[in-house]
Amino acid sequence: MLEEQLKTKHKDKEDLEEVSMELELADEDEKIPYKIGDSFISLPLSEAQSLLTAATERIDDEVSKLEENLSDVRDELQQLKVALYARFGRSINLET
Repeated sequence: MLEEQLKTKHKDKEDLEEVSMELELADEDEKIPYKIGDSFISLPLSEAQSLLTAATERIDDEVSKLEENLSDVRDELQQLKVALYARFGRSINLET
């Protein structure tokens, strides 16, 4: 579940980076449709870029938290495996 969330967040981050690169090619005077909730609002390029930057930072924070949580879960899993193997030896198989 955490791995799926992390994969989704990485995809979202890639999408935001791609949009950011596309906006660099946009004309300064052009209004950019920006999705807020379920609707699109036409915004000036600079405002759309600042909102995009904020969204990218938010995604980065979420990715960092998910990676930290996943690391903690993996560490705990490893500790549990060590404890179970110490107790039951070769009579159990915990590898997938």
